[in-house]
Amino acid sequence: MTPRRSIDVRRKHSRALAIGSGLALVVGGGAASSAGTEPGHEPDDRPISVVNWNDERQTVDGFGGSFAFHKAGSIQRLDEPIRTRILDMIFNRDNGIGMDIVRVMVGDGGLGEWGDDVYDGPTDTIMPEPGELVWDQPDWDEKKDDFDRYQIWLMNEAKKRGVDTFVASAWSPPAWMKENASVTGGGDGPNRLRDDMYQEYADYLAEYVLGYEEHFDIEIDYISPANEPDFSGGYSSSLWTPEELNEFVRDYLAPTFDERDVPAQILLGEAIEFSDEYVRPALNDPDTVDDVDVVAAHAYAGLVDDATAPDPDEWTTSNDLGKTIWQTEYMNQGAPQDRIFENNTITDGLRYANVIGNMIEMVDLNAYFWWWPASNSGADGSNLIRLMNDGSPQSGNPTETGEYRTFKRYYTFGNYSRFIEPGDVAIGTDARPADDVLVTAYKDPGTGEFAIVAVNNADDDRAIRFDLDGFPSDLDSVVPYRTSASENLWKQEDVDVVDGTLDVKLRGSSVTTFVPQEAELPDLPRVRDVFSTYPAEENDGMSRGLKIRDDGDGGAMLTNIRHGTHVEYANVNFADGSAAGFLDQKGELRMHARVAPMRGGTIEVRLDDPRNGPVVGELDVPAADDPHACARPWAGWCPSEWITVSTDIDTDPDDGAYGFHDMYLVFENHPRANLKMFNLDAVEFSD
Repeated sequence: MTPRRSIDVRRKHSRALAIGSGLALVVGGGAASSAGTEPGHEPDDRPISVVNWNDERQTVDGFGGSFAFHKAGSIQRLDEPIRTRILDMIFNRDNGIGMDIVRVMVGDGGLGEWGDDVYDGPTDTIMPEPGELVWDQPDWDEKKDDFDRYQIWLMNEAKKRGVDTFVASAWSPPAWMKENASVTGGGDGPNRLRDDMYQEYADYLAEYVLGYEEHFDIEIDYISPANEPDFSGGYSSSLWTPEELNEFVRDYLAPTFDERDVPAQILLGEAIEFSDEYVRPALNDPDTVDDVDVVAAHAYAGLVDDATAPDPDEWTTSNDLGKTIWQTEYMNQGAPQDRIFENNTITDGLRYANVIGNMIEMVDLNAYFWWWPASNSGADGSNLIRLMNDGSPQSGNPTETGEYRTFKRYYTFGNYSRFIEPGDVAIGTDARPADDVLVTAYKDPGTGEFAIVAVNNADDDRAIRFDLDGFPSDLDSVVPYRTSASENLWKQEDVDVVDGTLDVKLRGSSVTTFVPQEAELPDLPRVRDVFSTYPAEENDGMSRGLKIRDDGDGGAMLTNIRHGTHVEYANVNFADGSAAGFLDQKGELRMHARVAPMRGGTIEVRLDDPRNGPVVGELDVPAADDPHACARPWAGWCPSEWITVSTDIDTDPDDGAYGFHDMYLVFENHPRANLKMFNLDAVEFSD
């Protein structure tokens, strides 16, 4: 993503905000915000999405994430109050995105090879030797507190925050059950369960569920016998065929669970590709089909339409049977994906908003999971929140530093997970009322509360009318929550419902969730970050005399900039000062400003105080050849005069752009020259 192109895209958004769009541009105390609509002031030919209250579809089970491979430990090791803040950001609905489901890893105990080092296993196994359960050992009381400590701690913290659904997936049976005597793809022989160990493995999973309830007071609600049965690699894995999974569930796992009154339901599939291929033999077997409670898959393959939509034909069997469908793991995977700055911005956030909405709308998805909600991973792509550390996790046991990076996909995921509760029902919509717009809707049958999620993939704003068919008659207004290039799930002004219709203007490149006032949640903390744009008109405070004006071409800009004036952007999270997540790019950060030169000058980037705060960057704005050519935007602006200027940002941990700071753009020229210096459209960061 080049700096010029990305700012130009934001420019389109700002133009649509400023004039003739049905949005009120409110400027007070230097801050600008956009209301959702002016009902009745727009033409009636706008696209319409009928949202049908009585067209009930699938029940939503929730939104979740995994904490496998010790990643819960990277949260536990944080000092307070950061530890609680991260947990709340994941599970709390008031100041986070309200995840409902936790996915953990059934421990395998290790004994595999990873490179030149012995792979000691990502979690402890309940049965390190045949027939030897850890809680039957004489020293269990001494070992108990240390057993699977990270995941158990995380599940208990999630329970404190209202989570009551836990899924346990097995990456591999213990090594002593495998043909290759390894939990990984190493060793001698095939990476698979031995034929004579099917019953042993069924008993193992039963003991896991029963033992976690007895010894840790944790109820495992769903058990998955095989994570990615179509993959064998250098970490815990085990190969299965679809027919073998059917045999195992039909002849061993389900009968064992029935015989031993194991309360967990069986989740089957979890193959790499988003389809029910690995579950079809079980679904087509009359002796197995009723034992499969959830059909699950990952989404690393099988998506179409720029990898944002499922193929409905791959889910015909499950849909025809009315089976519950979960997508249980997905992320940005591997270089160069993890190294692309754009994959942390609204571009990436929109992609996952489309993936979630399309799966719900096209294949009746019931639950959606991210991979690691928060972790100290070696790159940015695998998490919603990245916990910064002092080295690569692959190089040993890095120490978390306390800083964290929150990506746009965290917020767009939250546009669903924060407002749609387990037990809500998806309801019918005209899902694609206009090009590049996706609409899904949900209701709580018991309370009458609802959520409408609208994704606008277009660069420009889109006027949309929602025809709320059959909605409660006393509905007067809704509350929008929006994620865009510059906003992070921020609450907007209420929008009136008039005669059962809701007229809105969807901001370009945004995800907006509309809920009734009785379902209103607090605004999230107004945190900004290096992955957001900073429109000049959306500042948090500005000097007397500065003005927000129409640029004459459909946009808004900051004008009347003179020496010594400034604008403020509050609560910016610079994290560890990096734009990209790889160690070789640590501390590398650039800023770009889109300006229209007149007399020219300097933009100082200061932290915490506009006069005495440390200067972490300076952007030099040249003087225009004719300083008067574009000095009167209200008389006709000349957009060809917009240019982009850039600077490196000092990210020193002691006095640079590191951690949280208020950021000031201070405008400097000659102290005695009280002349207009330039006009400002927006600033943004990049790697």
